[in-house]
Amino acid sequence: MLKTPPLQTASATIDTLCARLHSATLREDRRAAILGLRSFAKQYPASVASGSLRELLTTLRRDGLGEAGSTTDSLGRDGRRGSAAEGGDVDTIRLVLETLLMLFNPDSSSPEASDEIAYFMADGFSMRQDNVTLLLSLLDPASPFADYYSRLYSLQLLSAICAARPERLQECILGAPLGVSRLVAVLDDTRDAVRNAGLLLLVDLTSGANEELRKIVAFEDVFTKVFSLIRVEGGLAEAGITAQDCLSLLANLIKGSPSNQTMFRESGCVLQMTQMLEYAFPPSTPEAAFLAQAREKAAWGLLRLLQLFLEPGETNTAQNQAGFFRAGTAQVLIDLAFVAELPPPIRTLALKCTAALIASNAPLQEAFAALTIEAASFAPPELKVATQTNGSRSGHSSAKGSARASVERPRLYIIEALLDLTLAKAQADSPLRAAACSLIQAYLCNHDRIKAHFLARAIGGHADHEVAANVLNTLLHPDAGDAASVMYASWIVSDLVDDQLEAKAALAAVMEGNESEGEDVLTFIQALGSQLQAALQPADERLVAAYAGLLAVLLWDFADGVNSLLAEGSGLLQALVAAVSPASGDSLVVGLSAVLLGTIYEFSTKDSPIPRRTLAPLLAQRLGRSKYLDALSQLHRQPAIRDFDLIEPADEALLSRNFTDIFMLEFSRLRKAIDKDPGVEVLPFSVAEDGVDRDVLDELRQQVQTAKEALAVALEEKMKEQQVREQEVMAREKEVQTAGAEVERLRRINGAMQVGHEGELEGLGRRHEEAIGRYQSEHQRALEASKVEGERKIEERLREQGVAATQKVQEAERKAVEIGNTHRDEQSRHADTARQLEALTAQHTELGTREIEVRRQFEDLTLRHEKISREHGVLRTQAAQAGHELEHVRAESEARRENVIKLEAEMQELREELAGREAELATERAGFGDLEKELEGAKASLAAAAAAATRAQSKTPTGSTAAGDADVQRELVEAKEAERVAKEELEGMLLLMGDLEAKKDAYREKVKELGGSVSEDEDEEDEDEDGEEEEADEEGVD
Repeated sequence: MLKTPPLQTASATIDTLCARLHSATLREDRRAAILGLRSFAKQYPASVASGSLRELLTTLRRDGLGEAGSTTDSLGRDGRRGSAAEGGDVDTIRLVLETLLMLFNPDSSSPEASDEIAYFMADGFSMRQDNVTLLLSLLDPASPFADYYSRLYSLQLLSAICAARPERLQECILGAPLGVSRLVAVLDDTRDAVRNAGLLLLVDLTSGANEELRKIVAFEDVFTKVFSLIRVEGGLAEAGITAQDCLSLLANLIKGSPSNQTMFRESGCVLQMTQMLEYAFPPSTPEAAFLAQAREKAAWGLLRLLQLFLEPGETNTAQNQAGFFRAGTAQVLIDLAFVAELPPPIRTLALKCTAALIASNAPLQEAFAALTIEAASFAPPELKVATQTNGSRSGHSSAKGSARASVERPRLYIIEALLDLTLAKAQADSPLRAAACSLIQAYLCNHDRIKAHFLARAIGGHADHEVAANVLNTLLHPDAGDAASVMYASWIVSDLVDDQLEAKAALAAVMEGNESEGEDVLTFIQALGSQLQAALQPADERLVAAYAGLLAVLLWDFADGVNSLLAEGSGLLQALVAAVSPASGDSLVVGLSAVLLGTIYEFSTKDSPIPRRTLAPLLAQRLGRSKYLDALSQLHRQPAIRDFDLIEPADEALLSRNFTDIFMLEFSRLRKAIDKDPGVEVLPFSVAEDGVDRDVLDELRQQVQTAKEALAVALEEKMKEQQVREQEVMAREKEVQTAGAEVERLRRINGAMQVGHEGELEGLGRRHEEAIGRYQSEHQRALEASKVEGERKIEERLREQGVAATQKVQEAERKAVEIGNTHRDEQSRHADTARQLEALTAQHTELGTREIEVRRQFEDLTLRHEKISREHGVLRTQAAQAGHELEHVRAESEARRENVIKLEAEMQELREELAGREAELATERAGFGDLEKELEGAKASLAAAAAAATRAQSKTPTGSTAAGDADVQRELVEAKEAERVAKEELEGMLLLMGDLEAKKDAYREKVKELGGSVSEDEDEEDEDEDGEEEEADEEGVD
């Protein structure tokens, strides 16, 4: 009965297919395995990727491209060789690439789906340069395998790798031959899918890429290709998402890259970009909503791209501004800004781009004022006639300067149109009006001549009561419910008067009111104060920000303006104090009121309509120091001010850049203003000398100049004396150093001689005792003589220098006392005059301070002299220590000499003891010889007795044998006893000789350690004697 085969799991099937792909020898078998793996790739990506990624890449290289002799797989796992000389197969390439793409994008419902799979696949590809090069080779149009699917799938694979490992892929593409060129060449592909995939890949690669890769991409003429692609697709409207991707690629290449911006300009793309901007205008005929939306998105991207060329502060900004302005970009931008059919965000961005185009560029600012726009659908009827506003006269003109072809219509100069949009279009979009205001500010930025002309035309229009938009009229006669116009006008006027004393004076001279009609005549500053007072009751945040910010900028460091405001400012001061007092008020209103109060008090004078001594109690008592400081701190914590230098000002900002700059720079000065004494004034240069008698002033100046000259002469003499003293001190220090060097040299000589002395003691021994004694005595005499002479010279020089220094110090003190007496006399003569003028008293006080400084310098010199004296004492102590060291060295030399004599005596005693021991040893040796002779005689007797016994035994008959044997045995025993006794005596003698030899060797070693010598003859005799004793021992043993 057949059994049902076990069900095969997906994991087992995948493992089987991976093993088949690895071991199959036929291409058909490998292709079948790939088809099986592809069927599992979506649901089991992790299992397929972990088991087959290496083999898939190997198959792609071997079977797909037909690379002969592929020695290893693409990831280097084994050494299996592929089939050689097999042709490539497009179908295999397609199968492998499809499988790899499925592994990068598995089904979301798969149990193995995870982001880690994409990272694993990307690492597997980017681990080796060859894998990325393989994919790039499929993009080569000349390759026989570069069909539609191969190119498309290769680009999609590269995009997937870039999404996971962008940095590594960038490195691999840079390292691949013609890698960037092949990627950029994809943009020329006529198939939309391939071209769009290549475009997306380039966008991803260049986003955050390094500068080198972006330069190489730009060098491949990518700018021209991108603009051609947009035109081929039908322009901004019909290109749709393709145009947006193209603009994203251009933005990635342009952003922060001066070299690419230069290449963009030099390749003629500025004109192409300007022409592309013209596609942003809506057509004259109705169009579909999706086309309008696509065109607006592309126009937004194109304007953002233009902003990247105009970043303030960059090195290429000025050149980019000139290039785009020459191409007519400014005219196109302002035409876009005043097309009512376009959405407000695009119009706002166009105005911002125009502001960046002309900012801080004087030639472009001057040329910008001559541009015009159509007035048919923009200007109200009263502005269609010729008018002159703020320095520009408008009237009927042709459409020649416009970027759009139109019939002959009335035109307005751009400054007129901007002022009208900013100040007179209350119904317009707020960001659009703010952008128009920023464009006017860019027109005025850093150009004093344009500022002066603009202000003169504004003052003239106000005086002539013109109905056209005018910043002064807007500030003095605001429209109800249109606080934004007042705010924008205050920003423009702040730019006109910031750091411009002439402009402030011109505005202060402007009068408001008709006296003939019974109206009160006020100055411009007083009128602004009245408007601010009205805005504070009740508080309107936007109006208060406009008027208070403008007054703070206008009155800063302008005492005449402060006096003009205080002439009619009692009500305003009370309103400002009341605005700061409530703790629950708006922090912006409270802070601005405190800033304006601090500015008025800081620059007021005793001659102001409300003097400083009247303002001080008002601030200190009615307002209070703590409330004033807290109000300033609240304003400083406002995000618009706190983060002013970190973020771009928002469209709904309330404060001007000029006010924020002044407040941030002068914040500490404003905090300290309330603590300033009312008697201390901050006077401008123009009134700094009012109220002073010039004759008295000239006389006092002459006296002060005489005192300064006398003091300068005294300081010069003192400086010379100080230089002389310093030279003398340096000379003394040099002499001390010379003496120290001499002592050191003698010490080194002493050390060298001592080392030589010890060497001679060790080397020569007894034979050089007399020479050593002579050298020691000469060395001692030389040391003593040099020591005495050196001490005598040092003491004489120190004594002479101390006397000279004391005399010079006394002379300097005497001159300093004379200078002090002279100065006191001069100060007493000018005491009456100093009391007449407090300012000159400060100068005399300064002279006294300088005198104190001179005395302090003299005290410093005295301290330095004492320090030098202490240093001399230290040197004298060091010389004494050197003498003690010499005495110590001499004592050591004497001790060593005595030690040598003692050691020589011990050596002599040891030699004598050694001679006695040797004589005793010779006696013992003689006795040993006698004992040896006795032993030899005993042996001979024993041998003779034995022989005689043998003979007797042979000759004696049997009866007498016993008696003869007894005699022989007795003699034999006696001989053996004699032999035993001789041997014992011999052994005792040998032990005694061994002890003597050991003692002799010990004495000989001790003699050598003490520096004595043992002759070689004695050693040889000892060796011979030892040899004879050893031979005798051997014979005795035998």
